[in-house]
Amino acid sequence: MQSYILIVFITIFVANNWEDGILKYFNKGLIFFASLLIGVSQASAGEWQIVGPRALGMGGANVAVANDATASYWNPGAFGFFDHPGGGDYGNRGWSSSLGAGVGAQVLGGLGEQIDKIDKIDFDSISGDTISTDKVSDLISLIDTLKAFDENKDMAANILVNSGLRIQSGHFGIGAVLFANIAATVPDVDLVNLGTGTTGGITRAEFISDISAGCSPTCSGTTLDQGEKDELSTHLSGLGWSTTEATDLINAVDASLSVPGARPLGVDEIKDATTLIDAAETASGGLIKNNTSEINFKGIAVAEIPITYGRALSEDFAIGGNVKYMKARVYNVPIKLLDDDTDDEFGDSLDTALDDYDEETNFGVDLGMLYRFGDNLRVGLVGRNMNNPKFGDFKEKTQVRAGFAYKPLSFITIAGDADLTKNDTFIKGASKSQNLGAGLEIRLFNFLMLRGGAYKNIAENDIGLVYTAGLGINLWLLNIDVGASMSKKKTDLDDESYPEEVKGAFAISMLF
Repeated sequence: MQSYILIVFITIFVANNWEDGILKYFNKGLIFFASLLIGVSQASAGEWQIVGPRALGMGGANVAVANDATASYWNPGAFGFFDHPGGGDYGNRGWSSSLGAGVGAQVLGGLGEQIDKIDKIDFDSISGDTISTDKVSDLISLIDTLKAFDENKDMAANILVNSGLRIQSGHFGIGAVLFANIAATVPDVDLVNLGTGTTGGITRAEFISDISAGCSPTCSGTTLDQGEKDELSTHLSGLGWSTTEATDLINAVDASLSVPGARPLGVDEIKDATTLIDAAETASGGLIKNNTSEINFKGIAVAEIPITYGRALSEDFAIGGNVKYMKARVYNVPIKLLDDDTDDEFGDSLDTALDDYDEETNFGVDLGMLYRFGDNLRVGLVGRNMNNPKFGDFKEKTQVRAGFAYKPLSFITIAGDADLTKNDTFIKGASKSQNLGAGLEIRLFNFLMLRGGAYKNIAENDIGLVYTAGLGINLWLLNIDVGASMSKKKTDLDDESYPEEVKGAFAISMLF
């Protein structure tokens, strides 16, 4: 709260005293940057989305770059320089429009690998009284996967979407835009209902009997060596299992691992699974077919109609803002993780989640400031949702972001942006979002723009550095832009390797 009150106070103070000359060139910059730093300590909810292919291609840096209708999002202060004789690069922009869309996906904490494991399991084949030998390793793997979910609450998938039409005319603007952020997490893991069979609860005797039934009367295999068997035997003895129980379980698992095409398992995975089986028996657990583990879809989709106005207080300093009508759908939908229809569940789960929501309306306020050190260097500050609009139990807290743009040559722009707020996300646990990004744009032959950059969430280390690239084509009054980003780190899904984060954006704009 204190951060944006001070920002507004400084803006009013500057506006009232500018003509009196009490602020010299250097002091103007000092006060401006002081206001930037105030927002650092304020936490906020919701990730700052990278809107538009130009911004995405330049590493998400656009606070001091946007010079068309998209400035209503990136920095409404730019509207003060539009259609202004002293506005420099902005001054010749009398009218512009932009129609675009972007989508992104993030996979955090190794969720892709764990979902991949579950998606390949035939749930019916491991929840009966008789488990075929080749499916025993699937059962052990499933139990280990539940343990992995329980131990890592930051394991999640995150979907980001933005789209809309923005129009700028002189110092005014209007738009119709959509922002959506939906996260899938596994917050509640059931480690008690792990028993096989169709009736009763979980006992080690029943578990051993069911996984041995497929290779009766005697189970044997050739995958585990004697040292691994001895290690498992010692572990099970420590849990209080008899020699016969330990030997029967080891032989059943070894027989499964020896079937061609069976899911591979390490000794540690087998040890972890048997530890959980033992604990579930102690807790009088039930059957795995009644396991209550859930995948939860949580997030928000907000449709906004922003009305923008900007005013130049001098040839170098401008302020602006948005007043936004906001209509939001808030999602918080749990879906059973293990089901008889598990294979189909993941394909339909997001659609199911999007059909269940609470709808609310409110108003939002954004503020932006832009300062020009001539035409070659600009610095900007923008605060979104300064009034913390609330939708049911969810609050869109203030986001503050700063940026600069520098033109060492007339056809090269170098830019950088930083989130000054550490933003909460929809991922249960310690996951935060605070992005730092930089990029450049090179204009060739006055019609081709090449862009490149990178950004990183400095509040967490899971995804790491994300590389970006983009392309713009200027066809006189019509611009066509594309942008994309891709993380260096990979995750596995459907036996293929994919980046942990990918984003893409496309826009068509008209500039006058």
